[in-house]
Amino acid sequence: MNNLHKGEIIIKKKGYGTKIPRHEIEALARCLLPEIQAFFQSEDGKKEFEEWKRQRVGKQKDFEKVVEYGD
Repeated sequence: MNNLHKGEIIIKKKGYGTKIPRHEIEALARCLLPEIQAFFQSEDGKKEFEEWKRQRVGKQKDFEKVVEYGD
C-alpha cells in the first residue's frame, strides 16, 4: 500500500548520472538562465542560433542521403 492521498502526484527525480544534489543544480540553473536568455535575445545570440539551425538542416540532409543509399 502507498501513503498517497487522492489527487497527489508522484514526481520521479532523475539523478542525471551525477551525485550533485538537486537543490545545487536548481540553484545553478537559476543563476545561468537569465544569462542564457539574454544571450539568445542579443544580435550575436540570434546569429549563432540561425547558424546552428542551418548546420542541423545540412546534417539532416546528409543523414537522409546516407539512409537512401543504405536501402
